[in-house]
Amino acid sequence: MKTIKDMPEYSRPREKLREKGVSALTDEELITAILGMGTAGVDVRTIARQVAGLING
Repeated sequence: MKTIKDMPEYSRPREKLREKGVSALTDEELITAILGMGTAGVDVRTIARQVAGLING
């Protein structure tokens, strides 16, 4: 899986938020932007996906 740094800048959640606003982000992207980073064993996008699943489920 790509890390945030591997993604083009225009599609990174924080940059997308800054450029296009909250309405342009998915729930997962917004959670990723809020969290900012993951843990030693789990990347932020995985955590954000899990949190979004809990919220939407």
